[in-house]
Amino acid sequence: MSAQCLGCGMLVSAGVTACPKCDALLEEQTDGSVLHRDIAHQHETVAQAMCKLEQALLDCRQSHACGVRLAVGRGVIREEVTRQLSWLAMNGDILDFDHDEGNTGAIMVFMRRS
Repeated sequence: MSAQCLGCGMLVSAGVTACPKCDALLEEQTDGSVLHRDIAHQHETVAQAMCKLEQALLDCRQSHACGVRLAVGRGVIREEVTRQLSWLAMNGDILDFDHDEGNTGAIMVFMRRS
């Protein structure tokens, strides 16, 4: 799998952190887009939802999106996701997260500065 540098357009191999042509840091580049993932509305258990959370964050890291909007519902899944995101933010694995524009059933996770 390869990625494309948004600065110069060069295709680079997966795992490369800086563009060999323009020295741009690839993991910090974003096109401003937001991924959308529903992790709680298909009768998921908490464990299944947490697996979907990890996959959504991985998808975001592998894309040029600046973040991911998670549909988490208003119950136990939301509480567990909030705990996990708090831990990830404290460790620096994500930038921040917040309820999506007042919707308590959705959380916006910010992975890159846009």
